[in-house]
Amino acid sequence: MKSKKLYLIVALVCVLGLDFLSGQDVHFSQLTETPLLLNPAEAGLIHNFSGIINFKDQWKSVSGSPFRTFNVSADMAFLKKNKGTHLGAGINIFSDKAGVGQMGNTFGSLHLSGILAVNSRNLVSVGLYGGMGQRSLNYDKLYWDKQYDGMTFDASRPTFEPTTFGNYTYSDFGLGLAYFYGKDHKTISSNNGLNFNLGLSLQHLNQPFYSFYGTSDQILPMKFVAHGNAAIGLQNRNLILEPSYLVMIQGGGHEINAGMLFKYVMQDASVYTGRKKVGAFILGGYYRLGDAVVLATGYEFSGYRIGMSYDVNLSDLKTASKTRGGFEISLRFTSESAKGL
Repeated sequence: MKSKKLYLIVALVCVLGLDFLSGQDVHFSQLTETPLLLNPAEAGLIHNFSGIINFKDQWKSVSGSPFRTFNVSADMAFLKKNKGTHLGAGINIFSDKAGVGQMGNTFGSLHLSGILAVNSRNLVSVGLYGGMGQRSLNYDKLYWDKQYDGMTFDASRPTFEPTTFGNYTYSDFGLGLAYFYGKDHKTISSNNGLNFNLGLSLQHLNQPFYSFYGTSDQILPMKFVAHGNAAIGLQNRNLILEPSYLVMIQGGGHEINAGMLFKYVMQDASVYTGRKKVGAFILGGYYRLGDAVVLATGYEFSGYRIGMSYDVNLSDLKTASKTRGGFEISLRFTSESAKGL
């Protein structure tokens, strides 16, 4: 039984390793909490300043060694005109460590956007990003099929893998387009506000070489991203609906996500003393097509928002994972709206 379990781990590590080598990007399950990862046009679009920290821990139940991803971002609006037209800038850094081979990907990028205020409620943004990354791998900790003879695993057996192997750096560029509509509630107690944010981006435009073996035939494929989210106040109630979606297409693969969060304002509107001072409890979830259900909760107060989620695996991997996907947490701070909403 022990050898069978080891073989399963070996097979999964090899499959997942090849998936990463083919250029699949990191992603988080909380769809609205990594805006700069999705679209450079989001930089400075909605808030004067925004800072977000994200952490995800997953797949420990499969390989015994977790896949961990850490992300931090900050963006701001500047050079604002009287009518709301302004520029945005941001920075995003992530670090990803995957599996027993500690496959790592560290990437930092700068984002710049130009935001046009069509009128008092509508903003259109065009953005671009550029950055540098490093890929790393602990070759000595990898297992290969040649080291398994059908009955037992022997780490001393030769792997017959190429010896020209090493960590490497790469550059990456992309662009995006975003639209934001915002209507504040008419009165303190009405709660009839509405805003939504839609975006499209094209990432990895330069399709950088992406190989530990130094070969030129392995590239990071371009990725198309479509995303959207909204906040819909239910009139004269303490409830706000927050639907969102995310579609990503890269190489021969795709990912489709959609979900809804319910935000309950925990202070009665009659004693409402300012939007930033009201606490709100958040509960909901997302569905990642063919892969997982994501359970999510959070709390929001005075410009801060903490979110927690857990992926329940529903794909074929659930036999090994026992449906245990991964835990994710995010912390966000936002200042006033860049357009005064």
